[in-house]
Amino acid sequence: MFLAGPQHMHQLPCVMGNKVSPMPGTPCTGTPSTSDDEVQDEPTEPEVTLTTSAARRLRRQRAAQRAAQNSTGAGWWAAGPVAAGLVCNPVSDFFAQHSEQKLQEQLRGDQQEVTAALEVLKGHVWDLSCHPTGCRLVQLALENAKQRQASELGSELKGHVQEAMASPHANYVVQKILTQLLWNSCSFVAEEFQGSAAALSQHRFGCRAFCRLLEFHAQQEGTLLLVDEILQESVELCCHPFGHHVVQSILEHGLVEHRDRVALAIAANDTLGLATDQNASYLVEKAVCSSSPRYQEALLKELRPFLAHLAMSRFGCYVARALVDHPMTHRASALQEIRSCQQELRKTKHGLLLLLDLGLMQRKSK
Repeated sequence: MFLAGPQHMHQLPCVMGNKVSPMPGTPCTGTPSTSDDEVQDEPTEPEVTLTTSAARRLRRQRAAQRAAQNSTGAGWWAAGPVAAGLVCNPVSDFFAQHSEQKLQEQLRGDQQEVTAALEVLKGHVWDLSCHPTGCRLVQLALENAKQRQASELGSELKGHVQEAMASPHANYVVQKILTQLLWNSCSFVAEEFQGSAAALSQHRFGCRAFCRLLEFHAQQEGTLLLVDEILQESVELCCHPFGHHVVQSILEHGLVEHRDRVALAIAANDTLGLATDQNASYLVEKAVCSSSPRYQEALLKELRPFLAHLAMSRFGCYVARALVDHPMTHRASALQEIRSCQQELRKTKHGLLLLLDLGLMQRKSK
């Protein structure tokens, strides 16, 4: 399918819902104003009706072109439709000279073959990282190269890390760098994240890189600086669809003091609201179990009076289960409180699962 570049945007039809204007350049607000005589004398062309999927594709196409038009200083991948021959595509040139299949076979071969393939990839790592096929080659190279060779490949992304976080392909290469390289070779990733940590944590690709950083390099100074930056907005991140994954990684891999800061932020804000939030409820459950005893006690004090309310909540029921099982909770009285709303709990799927988990209901035998 031909994709026009920014210079051809004026030739694209306008989409209004599933309707498309019949002539290029026709305003989206309707047909041009004319006199009454012209309306009577000149027949109007019928609107073309698109299917829902076709209209969606056209809207995406126009959005991509607007992004390309607005991009400044971006690489070839953001400059428009490479297939149309409007811009230079270094990856197409690369694959015109080198077989992707042969490179994959070499990267899976012995050390001599791997070294030969790495020599071919050198100097092309960033461009390949932004390509759907090329990024897989780079990841395979990072997996099979020796540490020194992998470090040389990874260094080609220096200065491009934040740019890579916007790419659906290059972000996987950054993750692979963090999982395969030693800290001395991948610390540049953390350095380039500084100052934008909270914003990147809320990005659908950026949050993934932060999770890998915490999983593999949680104790490094560069990572600790980023965690301090992130925790300044911990409550907002707890409720964010992507940011909550980063807070979860802090609770699982971070220092005790960082876990305590998350617990303190939860206890000092709308604790019940966070405990019933779709994204934050798991973090509240985790904080109840993984923070220091005094912060666990603070969370229990805030949440224990609302045990029945939590039990009947779709997302709060997980927190309710953690409260019942917590060693600081008087289990018998907590279970009695759950029994008081048992009839209501039986009406929902999450309520039934909670009753089964707590042993207040037996599974039916087949």
